Amino acid sequence: MTVRAGNVKGIKFIEEPRGANRQGTALISFDLVNTPYTGGSDTITLGGGGTENEVATTATVATMLQNRRRDGRTVTISQVMGGPAPGRQLAASLNGPDLYVQGAALSSGNITGITLNTAAIGGSAVTTVTSAWDAAATVLVSYSAVYPNNSPE
Repeated sequence: MTVRAGNVKGIKFIEEPRGANRQGTALISFDLVNTPYTGGSDTITLGGGGTENEVATTATVATMLQNRRRDGRTVTISQVMGGPAPGRQLAASLNGPDLYVQGAALSSGNITGITLNTAAIGGSAVTTVTSAWDAAATVLVSYSAVYPNNSPE
């Protein structure tokens, strides 16, 4: 098993934190840059190494979210869900095979254990993916964002 460092391509805030638990949601798109996915047991990690928009970074995904917010709040990711939109492998026809995200987990503000599969539920592991993609894959995260003194405002 090889862990591949993913490239975070974009972060879209879908819902601002609200409610008693101050939870918001964000969509994170990613692909692989200069690193092929070479086996069914490979996994992808976002944050803590790898790249953000193809620039090397050691920032966690939580820090990336926090930096994009630019409001001084501390971001904590509380949950990660498989992507609502599959990635797509590079193909001459721009219609390469879909790459469905499964197995995403949280680890110290990063997203780890991502596997690529042939279907959103079930399916089989994708065995080989080139480093070039036609479309980024996505994961959905739930997060909280609070000011350092823990006040909501």
